Amino acid sequence: MPSASESLSALGVWVIDCQTTGASPAHGVVLEIGWGLCTAGSPEVQRAESHWVTLPPGERVSSRVRQLTGFDETLATASLEAADVWQRLRAGMEHTARAPAAIHFAQFELAFLRDWAMRFEPDSAFPFDAVCLHAIAARLHPDLPRQSLRALAGFLGHGLDLTRRCSAHVEATAFIWHRLAAQLAEQGVATWDELGRWLTAPKPPRPSSRKRRFPLPSARYRSLPDAPGVYRFLRANGDLLYVGKAASLKKRVSGHFTAGIATTPRALEMLTQIHDIQITETASALEAALLENEEIKRQRPLYNLQLTNDGHCWFMNAQLDSFRPAPDAEHALGPLPSTFSPRAVGAIRALLSGVEASRSLRAVAVETWERWAPDEAVFVDGFRRFIERQPELAGSLSPGAPPIDVRRALPTIARRLLTALRGAGAASDDAKALDEDEPLASADSWDPERVLRHLERAVAHGHQLLARARWLCLLCDSAVVFREPASQRVRQLTIERGQLVDARDRGPDEPLPSRGALRPLAERRATFDRSQYDRLRTLTTELKRIQRDGGIVAVQVGRRRRFAGAELARLLVAV
Repeated sequence: MPSASESLSALGVWVIDCQTTGASPAHGVVLEIGWGLCTAGSPEVQRAESHWVTLPPGERVSSRVRQLTGFDETLATASLEAADVWQRLRAGMEHTARAPAAIHFAQFELAFLRDWAMRFEPDSAFPFDAVCLHAIAARLHPDLPRQSLRALAGFLGHGLDLTRRCSAHVEATAFIWHRLAAQLAEQGVATWDELGRWLTAPKPPRPSSRKRRFPLPSARYRSLPDAPGVYRFLRANGDLLYVGKAASLKKRVSGHFTAGIATTPRALEMLTQIHDIQITETASALEAALLENEEIKRQRPLYNLQLTNDGHCWFMNAQLDSFRPAPDAEHALGPLPSTFSPRAVGAIRALLSGVEASRSLRAVAVETWERWAPDEAVFVDGFRRFIERQPELAGSLSPGAPPIDVRRALPTIARRLLTALRGAGAASDDAKALDEDEPLASADSWDPERVLRHLERAVAHGHQLLARARWLCLLCDSAVVFREPASQRVRQLTIERGQLVDARDRGPDEPLPSRGALRPLAERRATFDRSQYDRLRTLTTELKRIQRDGGIVAVQVGRRRRFAGAELARLLVAV
């Protein structure tokens, strides 16, 4: 036990972090554990260890826990039995009868530590006298939007990434203890016993209208210019948290801190850590979007979930049943960010041509994995409903009807479905790639209507990706002229080999620039990587927005091909 008079700044305290497969010992086990010894006077951790813990037979690690912790089965070879981990922890403590411990959310970890203590040292007293850092922070900073480990560490100036690994959490916990102990000293709490009494004392009453208080003063974002640009949120230690684009920097950044918007735990966690903003003004909202894309890929901010894909593009064959990461004579359709929806279109083509609805073909058609394919009877019923819903196909159900030209019919169907999906707010800008652990459906969850919805979505998104691929191959060597809806400024962008090489103002009556001869299509395809794809997709999205909102857009491709007005509008609708 610590001495009642020993100063917190000099007291050795164990910091402990557990990652588990469930919320309590009744519903899960310890997956990883880390610990170390520190003092409040320094954030440094001594005698640190972290270990994966061998799972009991039959224990399953969910996809969500895998994503959060980075666990996979290869780590099991380096894991230790729970009893051995407990003995290492106790040996490191030199079997102290009662040691002070600081744990971020002590109620959670202590449940698992008590379970281990009862199993592995049933005749000994529980060896930890623990305080909860979350409870301390809740008293010191009651108006802080979030007090999770990552939010609190970032607020106090320590960087912690999104993956929950115990070694990093132990370091963050030690840092938080170091900073909170200094704040406790300012409150007159200087010893372990005084801390215990302070924590058990009644809390001050909360105001009836409690308001969140963000670390960033509101005057900072309210003073931003009402102009397009890119903004960057920074931690106190300078870490980049987030990059965003804005048509109005002042309005967009202020919106992050508006109570009606900043409601998700993730958003509040990020906002809790923001201590500064950096901005770059741009000539247009379109150019802000392009700069945002480049900044995210270059700096990989912690809270940007999109545009960080460093993978390659895909190229498919004419039958849409084979794909490669680079184009060749057979695989010339692309570039594509995902193959799921195009492969589904290939499967639907085959089924409409009379190919038997095998389990594998059914799975591809509804964009799931073979083990979760719908039963044949359910799929056949859903497929029949899909045909009946499409005027271009419905006649094929009649006896003796002539065969349908599927390759001509499906693009027409796709355009109509894509318009309907957009109207319902269900269309995404890209087809979503599947994660094997999070499929769109399981084997027992299909019914004919769900099959119908998946078939329609696959046709719409698959053809959208194929049409977009053709468009991006044109856009990669082009000149783009545009005027934002609320601006009098006309801008010209020059794109060469998928890169923005020039951006300038131009006169309203200046003719479209002439371009050199287009490179061969095969050469243009071969240059695509994921960065180029995302850059041109972002440009395309912004051109759609400008046209939709009443601006002006024209695109010059090669020497003779110009797209503007209604022709360009029709083209952009499909991509």
